[in-house]
Amino acid sequence: MAAWMRSAGMAACVVSLALFGGATPVGAASPEVLDAKLKALQEEVDALKKEIEKSRKAPTVVAPPAPAPTSGTPPPGEPAPATAPTTAAQPQAPPATTTPWITDFKIGGYGSTRFEASDIDKVGDTFTFRRFVLSGDATIANRIRSVVELEFEHLTELEVEKSAPSEGGLRGFSNSIESSNGSEISLEQAWVEFMLAEWLRFRAGMLLVPLGRFNLNHDDNRWDLPRRSLVDRGVPVLPSTAAWSEVGMGFAGDVDGGSWGKFGYQVYVMNGVTLDASLETVARASGELETEVEIKPQRGTANIDVKKDKAGALRIFWSPSLGNEIGTSVYYGRYTPDFLPSETVWSLSTDGKLTLGPFEIEGQYVYTRWNGIKRVAQGFANAVAEQEIAAGTAPLDVVVEFELAGLADSKQGYWLDLRYRFFPEFLRGTVFGRPFENPQFVLTTRWEQVWLHNLVKEILFTGSTLSEISREDRYVNRATLGFTYRPVPLVAFQLAYERTWTDNGKSLASVTNFIPARRSEDTQNSFLFGVAFGF
Repeated sequence: MAAWMRSAGMAACVVSLALFGGATPVGAASPEVLDAKLKALQEEVDALKKEIEKSRKAPTVVAPPAPAPTSGTPPPGEPAPATAPTTAAQPQAPPATTTPWITDFKIGGYGSTRFEASDIDKVGDTFTFRRFVLSGDATIANRIRSVVELEFEHLTELEVEKSAPSEGGLRGFSNSIESSNGSEISLEQAWVEFMLAEWLRFRAGMLLVPLGRFNLNHDDNRWDLPRRSLVDRGVPVLPSTAAWSEVGMGFAGDVDGGSWGKFGYQVYVMNGVTLDASLETVARASGELETEVEIKPQRGTANIDVKKDKAGALRIFWSPSLGNEIGTSVYYGRYTPDFLPSETVWSLSTDGKLTLGPFEIEGQYVYTRWNGIKRVAQGFANAVAEQEIAAGTAPLDVVVEFELAGLADSKQGYWLDLRYRFFPEFLRGTVFGRPFENPQFVLTTRWEQVWLHNLVKEILFTGSTLSEISREDRYVNRATLGFTYRPVPLVAFQLAYERTWTDNGKSLASVTNFIPARRSEDTQNSFLFGVAFGF
């Protein structure tokens, strides 16, 4: 309609100019001249009519609406956007009723490699591919988020081979698995979050257990030393080694305290840590049946829970300002499978971080109590004896040897990091500082201690009767001095010297899970060079 009105206006203008705007007055024109002008005007009018008809048949194109501002208030210094008037003749675009499935998706991860020179003969000089982790963080929709983290630890390859029977019959079956030594593929996190409010976010899936600050912030590139702490990994006081995750559900949230800073919490119900056992049985010619059982706590199953009872964990924290935080956490749950007596494990932890200019103090303390270890061992012996009777075996003297790896009546320990961050001005123009905005050197000292009370050394049974149980009290200390260069915050080149020692004359191998010391090797000195990166 608007196009037709514009065309009609143009025609009227042309006729007016032709009739009244000529150089010669109308009264002075000869009939021949007037006939020629009228003919020319008629031709122009006919052409305009054709254009009007074309404009009527052509579809009306409506410009898309301008994108809405992100907020109701324009930025300072900019005028409010003008709103175009609308009429009934101007069709409006329908409002959007759907949103993209994934509005924000981030892929990241971290990895680390280390060289170690140790005075323990079985370690010597070695390179270690510590781990490579892939993570994803997706905003599926407004207030719905998902996080996943998959770890490849000490893994260079994993190959599975199977072959069908040959013409010779069943002997043709074969099945083999090849991998690097100590390899592990682990799902560390995989959960979805529905934010009801900032202080009430529901989570479900594979969750990191909120016991201590390290288990929640375990990424290698976040730390300035090339080995994880004893409390969390090497001589785990935690019920399971970090990074420790369980299948469960719960809530997390943050509360703005105004001038008091920020408060937060995480509370979950989970399957919980449980004992995992491997059995090896040997029948002796003397008529003795010997069974060797290794029992150790591991994170719970991701399938049907082998325990009737669930576990729970809670952590609350207060952060008065950026870089400063104090938190406390607790874990409680049954750790024995259904075929064993019901026994519980509980842990308490306190942790914190203090930043004073270039100085940082960070630490964590954990106490864990394993209840009913003697009853658990007796339960295993009864279960093994009953299994042999049900199998219909001939009467034999049953000798059961138990190795309760990592179990003690109680464990406690702490680690304390002191850091100093700096970068000399005279290095700004060198290769260490030139292309980077804020490179840093970090000096770190870490002091660690772990105490194990009534650590189980050996349990022997004859038949289904407890014949011997051996326990001892042990300690492990470690002191570390480190120097780290960070060209950017996500990358760390780490150099460290560490000294680890235990009770005089006793092996470090019996109280750690990473030092293959001989029976009398109670001290290890190591030089470490590590590289950790994130992306």
